[in-house]
Amino acid sequence: MRLKNHFEITGIGSMPHKSEKRACDIIFPNFRKIPCWPQLVNKSFSESMMAQFTERMPGVEADIDTRKVFINRKRDIKKEIEELNERYNSEDPEYFSFSEDCASGFYEYLYRLKDHDNTMLDYLKGQITGPISLCFTVSDEDGVPMFFDKDLREAAVKVLSARAKWQAAKLKNLFKDVIIFIDEPSLVFFKHSAPSSKIKKEDIISCINRVADAIHTEACYAGIHCCGDADWDLVLYTDIDILNIDAYNYGGSFIKNNEKISEFLQRGGIIAWGMVPTASDALKDDVDNLLLKLKRYIDFLSESIDRRKIINSSLITPSCGCGALAEKEAEAVVERCVAFSQLAKERIT
Repeated sequence: MRLKNHFEITGIGSMPHKSEKRACDIIFPNFRKIPCWPQLVNKSFSESMMAQFTERMPGVEADIDTRKVFINRKRDIKKEIEELNERYNSEDPEYFSFSEDCASGFYEYLYRLKDHDNTMLDYLKGQITGPISLCFTVSDEDGVPMFFDKDLREAAVKVLSARAKWQAAKLKNLFKDVIIFIDEPSLVFFKHSAPSSKIKKEDIISCINRVADAIHTEACYAGIHCCGDADWDLVLYTDIDILNIDAYNYGGSFIKNNEKISEFLQRGGIIAWGMVPTASDALKDDVDNLLLKLKRYIDFLSESIDRRKIINSSLITPSCGCGALAEKEAEAVVERCVAFSQLAKERIT
């Protein structure tokens, strides 16, 4: 993948606004080159990370009243899986769409793009919940995560893959260059898993790769967002094109993997540095200090990797989604991304 502008900015997705119009009013003029669609986690539980993409997923229910997503084993899951497989094998893309009730920000985004000046754009960006985070968060009544039910895990991966492909195709109809991020915060839990663990790294990689491959079938780029200190070797071994890290908190850990990072960049990979913090107590951190931190990371990697290669393969994002912030705080994060991007372009050479 080749960036048109290094140190360009985009968002993670979640915003605290209850109005999709207001959220897009913030996103489009600030993330001008790579606008993302807003996930309105405070508007409805249906738009929360674990509920948003589970429509028609076998055995899975999102209860708006209790605000829980869970496996309901009282349903005829076997029959639901059979129907899913029929739809999946027949390549029925609309079956894997997501509704406006679950993604009002996506449909507002599509509406605005129809009359948007595409000469302003580098890429469009979408996102989808990752299969690992979903399958380890959604459990049955006994607290057993979906990941350990092979049939349900397979069904979830199929739904997310097909849904990512459907989303990529929708965006591709509006602009030729599209990025879809796979949001995988749960990858942080596997960094120190024991060799004897029932959770095999090859299974994790396979699940992620299947979603990434679905995105690639639409000639779009697959990114992964992880807002914790993950097993970076594992993540860099996947088929993703963009790795988005919480560099504000974990950049020092990430850059220690310089050999794998070098291989990733050599095959055209992009690092999306999540340098602008999204925690309320860190919002006042000076932009100049943030810039010095990023410069130190790039200086370190430059000891073993071509500096221009690193710079030309760098995006900027917030450290995580902004959904947990107040609206004004989220808007301040977006504004700081703009300021940080401009400084990085001027001062990091």
